[in-house]
Amino acid sequence: MLFSKFSGGRILKTGISVFLTALICLALEWPAIFAVITAIVTIEPTASDSIKKGIVRFPASVIGAAYSMFFTAWFGNSAITYSLSAMLTIFTCHKLKLDAGILVATLTAVNMIPFTDAQFFDSFLVRLGTTSIGLAISTVVNLLILPPHYGKIIVDSTAELLANSAILLKMVFIDVSKGKKKKGTLDLFHRVLKDLEKAEQFCHFQRQEWKYHKHSEREMQKVHYEHKKILVIRQILFHLGNIIHAPINNSNNNLKNGKEIIAVVNSLALMLADRGNDKSPDHDALIANLLQYFWDLKNEKIMSCHFTAETTVLYEVLVLNDLVEKLHEIELTKK
Repeated sequence: MLFSKFSGGRILKTGISVFLTALICLALEWPAIFAVITAIVTIEPTASDSIKKGIVRFPASVIGAAYSMFFTAWFGNSAITYSLSAMLTIFTCHKLKLDAGILVATLTAVNMIPFTDAQFFDSFLVRLGTTSIGLAISTVVNLLILPPHYGKIIVDSTAELLANSAILLKMVFIDVSKGKKKKGTLDLFHRVLKDLEKAEQFCHFQRQEWKYHKHSEREMQKVHYEHKKILVIRQILFHLGNIIHAPINNSNNNLKNGKEIIAVVNSLALMLADRGNDKSPDHDALIANLLQYFWDLKNEKIMSCHFTAETTVLYEVLVLNDLVEKLHEIELTKK
């Protein structure tokens, strides 16, 4: 649901680009297939990406067309022509660091072979023209039609990340208290990580869009604050991952403050799931007790070269508390 508007806009822009590109090529009596291929792959999530990758894809397509015409002139429409054209296009583009254009260049090379007659140079020039049309049309469409606005998607993504992080937090510490690691916890952890990467990508897309479209200071601030929260969520997931992957089986037998830890975790989960929730009345007192107990344990084992299961859990709880407090501070600053 979060990404449906983004996907729908991109599909519509692709359709418009293909229609206009094919219309122009057919009017000029040029083969539309090459221009259409270029137009399809040039529609990117942002106008900035379309321009940057279009600059790479044009010379890459020229290379593919050149190899195609050269080997067609020598070997005709044969298997060796397809093979050499594809291999050398990929190799040359990679060596020239035109990797973003490898796919369209290779498709161009192999698609030109059956459509080429004896006029090899003319076919090459036509290919340059159709490539230019495809690149130009798709870039203009991306710039002018339905420019994407990622602000709401970013806000919704952050809210969903916080809610799922709260669920994950409770699941992780339920596993710790029982001394068992459940597959569902690990599956949710990986899913939240993927959602986090998508949210960070949308923040990047929005910054790129601002280079070419008008935006207000309020829009910038909104994305800025959401991105700050996303960075803190990444840290929270890092520490939850430490607990998930730590060898703390049967640690419930050693956790003398197990009930206090669960109480703190439940309080943190409420604060994460609903940003309007304040900490529980006894939250600070519980944190103070856990912090004192943590240092007492460290002083007892001062000669030890590693953390025990108990000190590991205590440390991670205290760090998670600091991170949730940091999220709360960001919310207050935003207001």
